[in-house]
Amino acid sequence: MINVGEQIKYIRETYDTTQQELAKYLKLSKSSISHYEKNDRDIPMRNLSKISDYYNLSIDYILGITSIKKYNDLKKGIHLPTAGNRLKEICEDLKYSNVKLAKELNTTESNIRKYKTGQTLILTAFALQLNQKHNYSIDWIIGKTEKKKVKEKQKILN
Repeated sequence: MINVGEQIKYIRETYDTTQQELAKYLKLSKSSISHYEKNDRDIPMRNLSKISDYYNLSIDYILGITSIKKYNDLKKGIHLPTAGNRLKEICEDLKYSNVKLAKELNTTESNIRKYKTGQTLILTAFALQLNQKHNYSIDWIIGKTEKKKVKEKQKILN
């Protein structure tokens, strides 16, 4: 079982990066990195994407979803319109209305509309739910890869 905080710490130490160096890159305090590594705080999707860019690793790997470190087509950054379109595609795949997806993610239909129109980035916890229940790649959801599904899954321990 993978512990996300331990995975972040493992990656940081493997790449010989201090908490201070990673914090500076993310424009956060060192204590924020410490909280992530202790699983005291959820890591926002934007910060996960920046960590992915910094280490050139997939978010799926960083979160311990797969042991595949990098997809061949891994892109940097987040493109909100693409992320919105990916959520629309998920709803089409699953034959879900906004109401049904909102219910599954325990959020509001208004939030789902904001995600789908690219006004707001999906929360990390919601992307993880879509991965755990339906096997969607988190990197794919936010537009960092064209690999829609995770082929080699691991179990995440939060």
